[in-house]
Amino acid sequence: MKKSLWIVAVGLCVMILAFSFVQAQNGPVFRIGVLDEDDGPITNGARLAVQELNAAGGVQGADGTFFRLELINQPINSENPLQQAVTTLSQASIIAVLGPLDNQSVMDGMPLLQSLNIPVLIPATGDTLFAAGNAGRLFRIRAAEVHQGRALATHLITDLRLSRITTVQIGAELETTASLVGFTTAIEALGVPAQATLQLQASADYAQLANQIVTSSTDIVVVYGNPADASQLYNRLLQAGYDGLFAYNQAEDRVFRTNALQLNGILATTTWSYTSEEDLSRRFRDQYIGLYGTVPSAVDAASYDAIAMLAAAINRPGELLTNLSQIGPLQGIQGILQPAQLGGGETTNQVAVIQLTEFGGEQIIARFAGSQRLSPDVPVVGIPTPLPAATATPDGVVVTIKQARQNVRSGPSIAYDVLGQLSQGEQARVIGANNDNTWVVISFRGLNGWLATYLLDVFGDLNTVPIIAAPPTPTPPPSPTAPPFADLQIAGAVAAPSPILVNQQFLVSVTIRNAGNVNAGQFAIAATFPPNNAYSAAVVPGLAAGQTTVATLSGVLSNTGCYAVTIVVDLNSEVNESEGENNNFFNFNYCVNKPILRQGSQTLNPGDTIDLEGNALQGDANWDGSGANLNALFSARLGIIPNVTLETVHWDLINPGTITQTTIPRTSLAPGMVIGIITADGNRGAMRVDDLPGNQIRVTFVVYQN
Repeated sequence: MKKSLWIVAVGLCVMILAFSFVQAQNGPVFRIGVLDEDDGPITNGARLAVQELNAAGGVQGADGTFFRLELINQPINSENPLQQAVTTLSQASIIAVLGPLDNQSVMDGMPLLQSLNIPVLIPATGDTLFAAGNAGRLFRIRAAEVHQGRALATHLITDLRLSRITTVQIGAELETTASLVGFTTAIEALGVPAQATLQLQASADYAQLANQIVTSSTDIVVVYGNPADASQLYNRLLQAGYDGLFAYNQAEDRVFRTNALQLNGILATTTWSYTSEEDLSRRFRDQYIGLYGTVPSAVDAASYDAIAMLAAAINRPGELLTNLSQIGPLQGIQGILQPAQLGGGETTNQVAVIQLTEFGGEQIIARFAGSQRLSPDVPVVGIPTPLPAATATPDGVVVTIKQARQNVRSGPSIAYDVLGQLSQGEQARVIGANNDNTWVVISFRGLNGWLATYLLDVFGDLNTVPIIAAPPTPTPPPSPTAPPFADLQIAGAVAAPSPILVNQQFLVSVTIRNAGNVNAGQFAIAATFPPNNAYSAAVVPGLAAGQTTVATLSGVLSNTGCYAVTIVVDLNSEVNESEGENNNFFNFNYCVNKPILRQGSQTLNPGDTIDLEGNALQGDANWDGSGANLNALFSARLGIIPNVTLETVHWDLINPGTITQTTIPRTSLAPGMVIGIITADGNRGAMRVDDLPGNQIRVTFVVYQN
């Protein structure tokens, strides 16, 4: 390229970037609250993600408008307690919150966080945070302690083949106990009996406990508790001549690292390590160091991922909470983010086992996604960009159209004229509302347009918009005399059988009404039924004014699934309907499936087996003795099927190519979730998780004929 052309090209690039920057700086704002210090790890990780999006021009709304992201920080400290911080954020027009950082703050502030009535994304990993239905609008952006305990246990027992494992609990906090129980349960599941846990109270003698451990000839000491006491115990072990392995679940903590006499060889788990060699991790790490002058932590990475998930959720039409729960898989800095697959507010199950080096560096020695072992450096899937292009909610209150079409009227009732229509998924900023917020006002074609609120998804607080008085009610025009035409309409349709069975003839009974004031002569109805494009038509010899009739369409379909078809009446325009031709189309939804072999419900106690066919030949799945896993038996295979119900799941969806798991952990299950199963007898079926009380699981199941 000639020098002059090269200069022109560079100039154009600079102009484009400058234009994008100006758009992001001057456009409307999408605000996210952060419960963290201005230089805390939640803030720093989220800020980097926000700066990247804004530098690229911001995020694009459904109508093509670009919006700038903005973080609203509220530190939690003695001068600004959580209640005050939450109150401040509630007045800042935010649509989501990141934080708080630690388990105790989340637990203590649970009612306050829930009162915000918006998604709250937390990096805290305590297993008890989401217990007893506390999750609500909470999403955990790092893998829970139960996954970390299982990963450490797998490395110690499967990789290092250790069997003499000593556990130590410092203090009696609930979260410490829960983390310890998760680890001991994991080692027992791997065939190593858990020894009695040693207790260290605040007033205990470190030296006495250290000598007790040294004389027990253990292979490894695994410690749970506060960092200051953990470092003191570790130092006493070294002074007593202990030469075994040492693991501590908070080894990345600054207090522990500062007080420990040496760090080389200490084992720990983390949800992300800055030494990861994945492309996205390296890029994130380098940009973070360039911006802040220090290496990022696992919380920084999780907070960056939280912005990516919010961007992906806002990109979809509908309510933000629902959209967040349906994301996945999405490549993040930590690995694959998959709220839809994990359920229950969990967004990731990615864990790395690390070993500290002599000077405090980290080396990844094992990596897991739940119970699945991963390569330490290779992502599960290769999605090239960490942050998707996103559709953001503008500053203020925004509504999204839920119906296929919604009328925009000149006033707050159906007595007012229709100014036009908006389509499903379209968004508009609210500029006002009536007294009781049952109608909202938007700017529509230069006029005030009114929309009925009950037909909308609303982002934001309607109580913050101005009250706009209704215009005078229009005088209704005189009722016109009905023109002398026929008007054919489809009043409804019913399939038999329902669901339609594959490779068997189905019948769809279509009810047709002549709503006009003139008799209709002969006409035809027809439809082409997916997925196999089965065409069917019927001829109706005539239909008197004001009368109804039933016509039947039929066919055979060979693939399962849920579909929609448009049934057309007066196919060949044989009847003069004048303006009535526009209502000759009817959308009909139906499902196609295999015949049901057996269905029912069952409660599984630890050790119980379920046999879907009920033929007593061989069981299909077992709820293991600890109530921690659902295990496939014999040749059976399992797999979670996202975004379906037991009513919409079907035979073809239970594909042997994707239903391949032999074990699903209890932590991956949630009420309402549907599990596909290839039974030991070779049939396909599905189980809905109805409840997970105590150590039981209750399911409703269906199994299909092949």
